[in-house]
Amino acid sequence: MRTFPPTDDGTLFTTRFGDCYRHDYYGRTIFSAAVDAAGLPKVTSHDLRHHFASVLLAAGESMVAVAERLGHENASLVLKTYGHLMPDSEDRMRRAIDSAWCDISVTSTGEKALLPARTR
Repeated sequence: MRTFPPTDDGTLFTTRFGDCYRHDYYGRTIFSAAVDAAGLPKVTSHDLRHHFASVLLAAGESMVAVAERLGHENASLVLKTYGHLMPDSEDRMRRAIDSAWCDISVTSTGEKALLPARTR
């Protein structure tokens, strides 16, 4: 990065004139050549982006946070693309509600009270 510092907007990979590479040229020519030179299995930058989002969602990161990291304006595209990767979300929701309701007890007078953490 000392030899080729990022541009003012943070772009790392630029042409010799400091312009951004076209997406198709970068992927087909530069990225694939680097993958081949490194002896890696055939992978595209899109594959890595998909993997990145999948790993974050599998770790429980929110759709909104992943959308922000991917540069989307909202989470709808992330939900449409990666929603199938969250099959346990129903179970997590149930556990969250069960946990919240387990924190409530009813006193002898019928009043609801929150149980202290040590009695749960």
